[in-house]
Amino acid sequence: MNKVLVLIFLLAGLTSCSQNLDCTGFKQGGFIIPNDTTEGTTSYRIIRNDTLQTEIDSEGVKRYSKIKWLSDCRYILLYDEDKMLLNDFQKKVNSVGGVIVEVIKIEDNCYHYTSNIKGDPPSERINGVMCKTLSQKVCK
Repeated sequence: MNKVLVLIFLLAGLTSCSQNLDCTGFKQGGFIIPNDTTEGTTSYRIIRNDTLQTEIDSEGVKRYSKIKWLSDCRYILLYDEDKMLLNDFQKKVNSVGGVIVEVIKIEDNCYHYTSNIKGDPPSERINGVMCKTLSQKVCK
């Protein structure tokens, strides 16, 4: 009986401390993904409206993606072949259904995410941070 009560209190404590995520503020605007040498990513800017995203790397190269929202905090990115010529990797990503991104934590104007490429077997998860900037430009 004591073990059951301890388990109930433990579960209640964990759920009461979990963050209730509101990701609606991250569906549009300007963002930056800072350089993260542990994950092998370089810094780049993102301009996003609800369904389109433009990524601009440190050399000014642009990549265009379409966004399909699965929930307020989970979405799929597919490279936009109407706006750019896809390389082999981008074609492969699109052929298996895209990159699934899930917001796992929000701190101030930044969110922490985990992402992986759909498919069988799924790719290794990549963790990162995306921060909203003051720029509120929207993709065209």
